[in-house]
Amino acid sequence: MAEPTEKEISVPSPGKAAIPVLLTSPPKGVKHSGFALLLGPGAGGNEKTALLTAVANEVARQGHFCARYRAKVPNLGFRVSVCTRVMEHLFHPTKGVHPQKGCFLGGHSMGTRVAGTVAAQLAVGSTVSEPATVKKAPATKGKKAAAAPAKKAAASTAASVDSNFPTDFIPGLVLFSYPLHTADNTKALRDQILLDIPSTTATLFVSGLKDNMCQPSIFAKVFKEMKSTPREVVQVTDADHGLGFGSSKPAQAKKEALAEAISEWTVAFMDEAIAHIDDASSKKKTAAKKTGASADEVTKKKAELRKEADEWTVAVSTVA
Repeated sequence: MAEPTEKEISVPSPGKAAIPVLLTSPPKGVKHSGFALLLGPGAGGNEKTALLTAVANEVARQGHFCARYRAKVPNLGFRVSVCTRVMEHLFHPTKGVHPQKGCFLGGHSMGTRVAGTVAAQLAVGSTVSEPATVKKAPATKGKKAAAAPAKKAAASTAASVDSNFPTDFIPGLVLFSYPLHTADNTKALRDQILLDIPSTTATLFVSGLKDNMCQPSIFAKVFKEMKSTPREVVQVTDADHGLGFGSSKPAQAKKEALAEAISEWTVAFMDEAIAHIDDASSKKKTAAKKTGASADEVTKKKAELRKEADEWTVAVSTVA
């Protein structure tokens, strides 16, 4: 089979610098699905990160366009505007260079916060911003002066999505290592973005059980409170926030095996969501017949890597 084609492009952004994007297109001869995936990097990463590259290639092989944008400034509002602009330029259903029926969003770490924010905004047609963490102002300046930084910080995280998108344009999210809190403060949760994801938006999480920015017990409570359906989380034993296992040579091979598995999970998740869109009632009946469960179920899975014949394999089991 022919391989996907990857192309470096620049997406124009009125009044601002062009946005560097890597666009991975399906191979020649592969039927296009009509759906795309747009991925954002973590705060310290870029569009060439190994995990995002692996996912993009596998997604494209299966007939979906995949774009990865660059965003060096670690500011949520800025990145929301970048993500929205790229989605509009490339995949808008009537104005895009490659018009699509819908666009899945996702990425790693900060890229997941961007994806969730854009999905929430698009569904309600208004700005949804994350509460800003603000340093306390000196008491000598008075209450009015102390309130000013909060207003400024909150404004910096807010960015609205162009309302000319259909409200159901984002069918699902693929979130790798969602940073629910910082490494040193588990009380300042970034949970509102997840709680704002609409009930009609399917969500896939992949998280390491040794992720110091997403403590499993805290995430479990937020995951339970979310409206998004169906939603699924795959928690990987021994994996860290970068979905890695250390810096040794065996650890690198293990990380590569996990990236391949995550790519396959992403494709399966997208295909199921698309099938549900194409024939919702039939999909529910089929799912119920095969599994005895509702198509809108909440699924928790655990993944473990095992070495067999000098190669790492990934075993996944459903958690009750």
